[in-house]
Amino acid sequence: MHQDADHRFDLVENPPPDWPDQNLIGRREADILPPDIATQFAAAHDHVRDSGEEQLIEFSLGEGLRRRLFEARLLPDEEGAIAVIADITDTRARELAVASLLREVSHRSKNLLAIVQSVAMQTAHHSGDIQDFLNKFRGRLHALSSTQDLVTESNWRGTYLQTLVTSQLTRVGSALLAEVRVTGENPLLGPNASLHIGLAIHELGANAVLHGALANGKPGHVWVDAQIVAHPGQEADLVIEWQEAGIDTDKTVHEPRFGTLVLERIVPLSVGGTAEFSIEPDSVRYRLVVPADQFEA
Repeated sequence: MHQDADHRFDLVENPPPDWPDQNLIGRREADILPPDIATQFAAAHDHVRDSGEEQLIEFSLGEGLRRRLFEARLLPDEEGAIAVIADITDTRARELAVASLLREVSHRSKNLLAIVQSVAMQTAHHSGDIQDFLNKFRGRLHALSSTQDLVTESNWRGTYLQTLVTSQLTRVGSALLAEVRVTGENPLLGPNASLHIGLAIHELGANAVLHGALANGKPGHVWVDAQIVAHPGQEADLVIEWQEAGIDTDKTVHEPRFGTLVLERIVPLSVGGTAEFSIEPDSVRYRLVVPADQFEA
């Protein structure tokens, strides 16, 4: 577009279709644009004429979902000013989407680093020596990494419970899956619930392999069950149960340690639920109640 010194348009080529009036020749900003935009446009025109400096303004036109964002670049000209108008609606939407994603990635990364830091500190506190620490921490770190991969593959929606159980137990020992029965509901766990429940499954699986139903020579078995339990007038909870049976539990192995802390305190606190962990002479049982805001049925 070109405007003369009197602000009248005397050359217009390919005007934006969302402009209120397509008949621009011989008219001023105030004749075709809303008052606030016309004032902004005219002020930029005057500044270009007075200073000879390029001006850049943004404004939106249209109604509702048809509203579009425009950028006007005004350049000085001997007889007035040249305005180059561009529709930047899609460009700006992409910029906002990328900025939002970056903030989300930063937020989730900080959360994950906080979890890793906590796991490292608590593992060190409950380890006998450096090798013991490295073995335990490596396993827990891989458990978090495996769950993070599942969450990322789902575009941060989370992961399905049975997929999470299979993934964590496969890491512990794929041949042992034949000894594990998984039944019940298969809800989609949110990202936060996925990370912490995955860590719980890792602790239970690792303990079962070392000392429980999945240890060499033990004739036991493991049953993982999930049920969505409704409550009158309230949202339903997800109840996950892990049961090991047919074993001779050595209680000295289950003295207070980080794995127990994960199961009884860290995981239920992180998902806003409750947990029960019990060890009997011939069985191990873990029951985790997960509130409705942490999963999709």
